[in-house]
Amino acid sequence: MTAAPRLSLDEIDTFLAVARAGSFVGAARETGAPVSTVSRRVAALERRLGVQLLKRSTRALALTSDGEAFADRCGAAMSEIQASVSALQDRAPELRGPLRVTAPQYACNAEFGPLLLDFASRHPLLELDLRLTNGTPDLIDDNIDLAFQLTPLPDGRHVAKRLWTIAYVLCASPALINRLGIGRFEHPRELKSVPCVWTPPINTWRFEHPTSGELSISPRTSGARVDDLGLGLHAVLAGLGFGYLPRGLVEAHLGAGIREVTVEGWRPMPRELYALYPPSRQLSPKVRALIDFALAARAAHP
Repeated sequence: MTAAPRLSLDEIDTFLAVARAGSFVGAARETGAPVSTVSRRVAALERRLGVQLLKRSTRALALTSDGEAFADRCGAAMSEIQASVSALQDRAPELRGPLRVTAPQYACNAEFGPLLLDFASRHPLLELDLRLTNGTPDLIDDNIDLAFQLTPLPDGRHVAKRLWTIAYVLCASPALINRLGIGRFEHPRELKSVPCVWTPPINTWRFEHPTSGELSISPRTSGARVDDLGLGLHAVLAGLGFGYLPRGLVEAHLGAGIREVTVEGWRPMPRELYALYPPSRQLSPKVRALIDFALAARAAHP
């Protein structure tokens, strides 16, 4: 009987990254290895196995039938190996080392800031690196372990775990309502004819209707455009325009400095909050612990 070839886990893991990404460049981003190293490892794996795993051309890269079968079986095996390693790490007395996290500025300031600091204080060997951003970071290129992101999510390169829903409200200051004589709308499209406060990256306002379904609009921006929800709230309070903001952000001002504005039969669509992490890292003990901590804290204080 011919002895089975001695295989390298690095080569197999790199090949699986190529299979997921569909290219050497994408696999290089995922693994952090140079493209030349990715190509070399896959070629070495093919030599050891004596089969062609990839069909290469100047324009495309595809799995052969042997490559598809090998990726399916090895992918399951690698998941088992990673789960076994995680199980051993979970038995360690303390979480330790760097944990790089990003979160939207408003969500973090209002909810995650105190929560993350509480989590870090419970694990003194953990090195929390928190980066607040309203943009969409590249978890692999920016070496991020975990990102809290509101929908719509970026492309499907990352693993996404739904956390909870954040309600939104259409609102305006009493001064603006009195000045324009508008306290309600018949249809969301009417918002295109009034001054509004935009808070990028939310560039469309989404509404839903029980019979008409969903509708996204891009309102007029003559009021103000600020890429921070907290400042967006102040712009609405100042009467610069109608706002489309998280209910939790404006709740303390409703009835006084801000009024909720209705649209006949329509309501602002909530946005979902997700935890995203790179697929190559699976669910590390540190990331899993923080996600579980956030869900437990939310359940205790809904």
